[in-house]
Amino acid sequence: MKKVIAILAVSAMVTTAAFAQASVAGTVQTRLNVVQGNLSDDNDLTMGGLVGTAWLQLSGANADGTLGGLWRLRNQDIVRQTDGGPWFHRAFVWWRPIEQMRIWLGIDDDGIFGTDALAGWDFHQGDNDYMFNHDWSFWRRVFPGTWTSFGLALSFSNFGVDGLAINFILPTGQRGHPGATSGAITDTRTIQQMLAGFRLHTTYALPGIGTLQFVYNAPGGIMNIWDSNWGDLRAYSPEWGDATNFGQVGLSLLMTGLDFGNLIFGGAVIIPDSDHDLDLHLGAALHMANIADIMGLRFRIGAHINAASGSNDFLTGNIMPIFALGPGSLMFDIGLSMVLPDGDFDAENHLGWSVKPVYRLPLAQGSFQIGLQLRSGVAQGGNASVIAGNDVHIRIPMALTFSF
Repeated sequence: MKKVIAILAVSAMVTTAAFAQASVAGTVQTRLNVVQGNLSDDNDLTMGGLVGTAWLQLSGANADGTLGGLWRLRNQDIVRQTDGGPWFHRAFVWWRPIEQMRIWLGIDDDGIFGTDALAGWDFHQGDNDYMFNHDWSFWRRVFPGTWTSFGLALSFSNFGVDGLAINFILPTGQRGHPGATSGAITDTRTIQQMLAGFRLHTTYALPGIGTLQFVYNAPGGIMNIWDSNWGDLRAYSPEWGDATNFGQVGLSLLMTGLDFGNLIFGGAVIIPDSDHDLDLHLGAALHMANIADIMGLRFRIGAHINAASGSNDFLTGNIMPIFALGPGSLMFDIGLSMVLPDGDFDAENHLGWSVKPVYRLPLAQGSFQIGLQLRSGVAQGGNASVIAGNDVHIRIPMALTFSF
């Protein structure tokens, strides 16, 4: 233990000396399922606890702000082994050779070009699917942009057009989780295969309105896009000629200049080849604050539409009123999901719901949370699909979090 402490101390001194703007941060969250199981089966009720996450992050930049880096190590990274070594949640270096250009190389599993400002993690104020039912992959299909891979990114801004930023992204390592490993480069492919994962991400700031965003993902860069007609997970197309589509195009508008709050709407489409049908995701989200006696109100809706005859379209939505309650806040997340069949509607197989009140008490450098989850017809961790059955499942999650 003394040796580990000494190594950390030396690392911190080296980091501080090397970077004029260095910081150390971390978070530990512990969780307890007070009760979890099927209400129709008393023998199914269980109790248990775990460490939700524990991470340490080092970051810094040089004195003139032209070079910087970040490294985060989590407990999940240590136990998930790939090629005999740990993998990383976030580890990257960026360099700005000129003011208008930034070169970025590394991995950021949450995505430095994420598009989930309203409909993604932020809908639940940063909480993941432990306290709530949140399927992040569905909403990133509605508003695409994030990639989970080691990659190279070139970003350009302020090149004669105010408010325009253009980002070229090339995944150059393993895709998905784990996204990067330590040691030798073991995941190599041809230049053609690399280009099959190309991404283009552009934003344009509209004064007084918000931000317009356009995203193009080449066929090899489409991650976990499920299609009931194609019927598979299209994680990676080795070469352009093997792809059954011509990539994905997404367009969204984030409106931040509204008096009543923020609004985002948009969608994405997979451009199919001649043997497949159009695959479309559409969505919208609204965040409002200080409405009468309500601290806030959040609403989102998303749809998956397939042009194939005989396919079942899908619709899901959440509404979250937030109330001040003592020193903390009480949030109600009510979700509904529907499969829209061409034939008769069967509520047991085509309808799912969840109700999730959560109380959050802020503490000095941390928080205490406790909630209640009731769900039927949807899986734990998301409202983005409907599962057969009408049993009601219960869960009482609790969490203690400390950050430094």
